[in-house]
Amino acid sequence: MGGRAMTFSGKVDLSAADRLFDWSGVHVVIAGLGTSGYAAADALLELDATVLVLDDCDDDSHRDKGGLLEVLGAEVRLGPGSASDLPEETDLVVVSPGWRPTQPLVAHALTRGIPVWGEPELAWRLMHPDRVIPWLAITGTNGKTTTTQMTESILHAAGLKACAVGNIGRPILEAMA
Repeated sequence: MGGRAMTFSGKVDLSAADRLFDWSGVHVVIAGLGTSGYAAADALLELDATVLVLDDCDDDSHRDKGGLLEVLGAEVRLGPGSASDLPEETDLVVVSPGWRPTQPLVAHALTRGIPVWGEPELAWRLMHPDRVIPWLAITGTNGKTTTTQMTESILHAAGLKACAVGNIGRPILEAMA
């Protein structure tokens, strides 16, 4: 993998985007500045992507995280209405957990044919190519946290390395670093 491919329309083709991909100049909108949004922005800034973080929340925690990302080169917009408009130059949207496909920002991206990824897809694509890390994913409606914690305990008891990530643990991107 690696390198950069352009589509016929001149848009960046992200279908093969990975850690070796040339992320410079790729405009990524991070929807949400929670734990996973911060990790996604940080990882993409490290790869030289152009990052815009949007979050309707404007509390002290979001301002602190936003300030750190601005020092690293991100543009951060916080407060009511900040996450309602999708900039024209957007190549990719990375959504935090809880962002529904029906939310205006996400729906607008999908209508325009802009890829929308969650942190798990971004983390999978950004894995170090020389370090294969097996994944065990747990999803569903009820019982995910309990099942995840039990599974982590079982794997530890078997002498295996395991880390609960996502909404109940560290961000996936952080755990893979």
